Amino acid sequence: MRTSRSRRRRPEPAPAAGRGARRAYWLLIPLALLVTAAVVIVALPATIVRRFVPPTVRLDELSGTLWHGTAQRIVLDGRAVGAVEWRLQPLGLLRGQAELELRWVDRSLTSVATVDLAPTRLVAHAVRGDGRIEDLASFGVAPGWRGEARWDLETIAVTGGRLAALRGTIAVAQLASAAVAGGADLGAYRARIGAAGDDPGSVLHATIEDAGGPLRLNAHLSANLLARHGLVSGTIAARPDAAPAVAAAVQQLAAMRGRDAAGNVPVSLDFNF
Repeated sequence: MRTSRSRRRRPEPAPAAGRGARRAYWLLIPLALLVTAAVVIVALPATIVRRFVPPTVRLDELSGTLWHGTAQRIVLDGRAVGAVEWRLQPLGLLRGQAELELRWVDRSLTSVATVDLAPTRLVAHAVRGDGRIEDLASFGVAPGWRGEARWDLETIAVTGGRLAALRGTIAVAQLASAAVAGGADLGAYRARIGAAGDDPGSVLHATIEDAGGPLRLNAHLSANLLARHGLVSGTIAARPDAAPAVAAAVQQLAAMRGRDAAGNVPVSLDFNF
């Protein structure tokens, strides 16, 4: 009689595909969380930009997102100064500041710039724009002046709500005022602004010269940014082809101040800003 032997079967290993599926499932959880966080960050509303602007600036009627948005109304020190569109560069946030590409519009005035924003500091680079001088009244230009202005500024720095540094060129053309020479065209001028020290107590310096027209002007400007007080001093003279009203205004000024050896009239003007 033969004895039957039962063979024990070894348990078969689980299919490799099953283990791979479980591993992939656990990997999908953090990936899904990352995707969800990215979607939330991309959709952050434009109102978050308010956290970065200085306390003297208010942004109203915000729309869009943190990354690309608009403010239809900007209020600076209580004055409405136009609208702005921005694009935010993400890498700046890793350094604790906002880096934006800005386009600003206020009536005829338009300007573009790259801006670094921190809680108490604003620095704008490559600020370029133009517009009518009469639309600059909100920024301290005396009423009644008109003409065309163009600016190409390398740097504007604002610290603690005060202008700390300004460097670049500002040019005006077709300059005129109803209070000067009966509103006659006074010509074109260019101011080259040197670098002021990077603190609110710095003194800003600029050279001013004519760029053609009825008046020959050479002057220097110095402005104390903390005291908001400036002085323009130099000489002025009427060219032979100046309009009679312009020549008469210079002659009247010469009667009060005299002329130097070259026939130029010394000028000096204090102003606040």
